[in-house]
Amino acid sequence: FAQKSLNLNFELKAYNYLLPKNWYTHGEDLNISLDSIDKHSGNYSLKINAHNNVCANGRFIGRLPNEVFAGKSIEYKGWIKTKGVENGYAGLLFNVEEADGKILVLNDIDRHCIYGDNNWTQLSLKMDINKGVKSIKFGGIFVGKGTAWFDNLELYINGNKYIDIIETEPKTFLSQKEIIELKKYIYPLKTSVSDGGYIEDFNIIKKLIGDSKIIGLGEVSHGSSEIYKIKNRIVQYLMVNNGFNIFSIEANMPEAYKLNDYIVRGKGNPKKLISNMKFWIWNTKEMLDLVEWMHNFNQSSQSIEYTGFDMQLYDGSIRELSDNFKNNIEVEKKIFNLKKKLDRISIQKQSEMKNVTDIEMKDIDSILLFLKQSTEKSTFQISKKIWLQRNIKIIQQYLGFNYSNYIWRDKCMAENFTWIKECNPDSRFIIWAHNIHIMKTDEVMGYYLAQKFGNDYKTFGFTFFDGSFNAFGNKGVTSYDSVKAYPGTLEYLLNQLNEPAFILDLNKIKSDKNRYTEWLNYRLDYRIAGAINDSSNEFMNRNIVEDFDYLIFIKKSSPSILLPYLQKMENIRIFLAEDLFNTILLNQA
Repeated sequence: FAQKSLNLNFELKAYNYLLPKNWYTHGEDLNISLDSIDKHSGNYSLKINAHNNVCANGRFIGRLPNEVFAGKSIEYKGWIKTKGVENGYAGLLFNVEEADGKILVLNDIDRHCIYGDNNWTQLSLKMDINKGVKSIKFGGIFVGKGTAWFDNLELYINGNKYIDIIETEPKTFLSQKEIIELKKYIYPLKTSVSDGGYIEDFNIIKKLIGDSKIIGLGEVSHGSSEIYKIKNRIVQYLMVNNGFNIFSIEANMPEAYKLNDYIVRGKGNPKKLISNMKFWIWNTKEMLDLVEWMHNFNQSSQSIEYTGFDMQLYDGSIRELSDNFKNNIEVEKKIFNLKKKLDRISIQKQSEMKNVTDIEMKDIDSILLFLKQSTEKSTFQISKKIWLQRNIKIIQQYLGFNYSNYIWRDKCMAENFTWIKECNPDSRFIIWAHNIHIMKTDEVMGYYLAQKFGNDYKTFGFTFFDGSFNAFGNKGVTSYDSVKAYPGTLEYLLNQLNEPAFILDLNKIKSDKNRYTEWLNYRLDYRIAGAINDSSNEFMNRNIVEDFDYLIFIKKSSPSILLPYLQKMENIRIFLAEDLFNTILLNQA
């Protein structure tokens, strides 16, 4: 935060020049933009207006540094103007997450909001913030019809006005000396083709990972063919040359494990089994190619297993329990009752974004305890008992998850992967997930794995300069053009090396302290696309050297090759939830 402005007056523009820099904006049925005509002072205000005759809901959010604001008395002021605001209001918003996870939101409609028609009006709210809070967020909110403008935000700490940072211009150019020095830390890749090419490209990976037993392979989007192909080749290289034998993917655990029926035993239709994971992001030719390669590799004496560690669905776990207790009428009845309750909760979560009530949870807990005891008393083999207990755990994790709290999901995924590792103590593992989940910072899966396994866990982030990728957007699940890396972004600078693809050794850059590469040790905007097409939030400001051990850069991305869906696709809200998790990281950034 020493170099980052809060942009309290909205004078700093984001890369697209339509939105303010360092603010996360989000909303439905509205437009959010900078306004150079109607403002309180300066050059711009932030304008939010609903679409014609539609009740909208939007907000803009920034994050305050804990080290500056925690443990203090804070006053937050802002100027707001409204025109034709009906069935709602415009106002200030303050949000504090306590260390225990409790969230306090201050947005008193009577005192901190206005509606109807109002000229520029200053609103104010006050809050005492405890020490040790996890996050402090502030911003504004607009609900209803009409238009609202926001400008000249102010913060006071114990009565003293906070003076915002004057942000320096981002780095946009590498000198010839910087290029020469940076090239000492890269390993060019000659091809991204998964079924051939230059195997020597990946010999360096053996040196980079050393004796590490867990390798995290990220992806900047969930729909880039080149990224998938390079990841395929790395997986194949590590399994052939380094003894890695367990593949674990960001997919629901029981559905992912089902692919072993084909990979290990040759049973079933691989296309149908991939489709059964229910997420379009894995339902691709690139994934099918990898599954077929694993199956063929398993024809020799070595055995590769395909696993998953996610917990966003409960259906697969219900099926596992039902299939194994199909001759026990009493248990079958309990499982049937449990599924009815979970189906209702699923609809409730997806439509109303509500958590499970205490009464519902008590009833479900009783059923889950019964199933756990029934499993323990059964005559199943120990391995089967352990597996069914894990599926009961998956259901419990699902119940604790809601689409606005992705920290819970990452904790659960880390716990599930740790369980896989403990079940296979002598194995070596490849994790396949989005960049967000494998990185070693913040409260994400990779952070927990790095804390637990230390140097045994190495990460490869991925990014690209330009191109297109598959995502969910206003045209559904299809190809969308990416935002071309703009001046000041990591990708814009790396593209100046004039290499189509390469591995960047971030660990060595961090340890060498080379003055010509020190710019990489500071915060930079870099791409973070995910499964949603959202051009306004395709980049975030972070420290790449802290997030990953290595970065694989690709100049141009093209869409992954989607396969026909053979199973019912899960509700798209799960992918919108990925976007909400990006919100958390953007706010932390």
